[in-house]
Amino acid sequence: MAVFGHGDRRLGRDASLGELVALATKDVSLLVRQEIELAKAEVGRQVASAAVGIGLLGVAAGLVLGALLALMIFFGELFAWLGLERFWAFLLTAGLLFVLAGVLALLAALRLRKLQPPRRTVASVREDVALLRHATGGAGDARGGSPAKSGPPTGQTTPVGAETRSARPVVAPIPQSRDAAPPAGRRPAEFDRPGAVEPRA
Repeated sequence: MAVFGHGDRRLGRDASLGELVALATKDVSLLVRQEIELAKAEVGRQVASAAVGIGLLGVAAGLVLGALLALMIFFGELFAWLGLERFWAFLLTAGLLFVLAGVLALLAALRLRKLQPPRRTVASVREDVALLRHATGGAGDARGGSPAKSGPPTGQTTPVGAETRSARPVVAPIPQSRDAAPPAGRRPAEFDRPGAVEPRA
């Protein structure tokens, strides 16, 4: 458990912001050091326990090896007792052990061949990378301010003259009758001729 080293220290009411920041930094560094020391102590105890366990496993492996040798001698003597020559008996025992070792190795190879990479993890990592790339690209476009290009999708071509036709809106002419009143502030066309006199209102 981490304990702050200067808990008895008192700060006045008029402590400045710099003093508070320095005190907080010192407390954080002390806390980190104490946590590291605690982790080292725990890891040291675990390493010692693991070393004892590994030593016990080594002793057990040696005892098992001795037991296997004794078992081989037993089977050799058994085959010799059944009527075989002593060298044939021990050779038969060694052959049986080789066959057993081959069967175990084959089973281990079959089990190892069935192992597959973590597909779900790989797919998840690929999705995360794709999302990060997409987010990074979107942020780059936003910072650069480059407008989105309008146009046909990739692989499609625009016919010649299509952009020109689409850029020029077609406006149909509005037919006007001769009796229609002219717009406000504009004289009729007959008063624009030379010699025409505009009547006064």
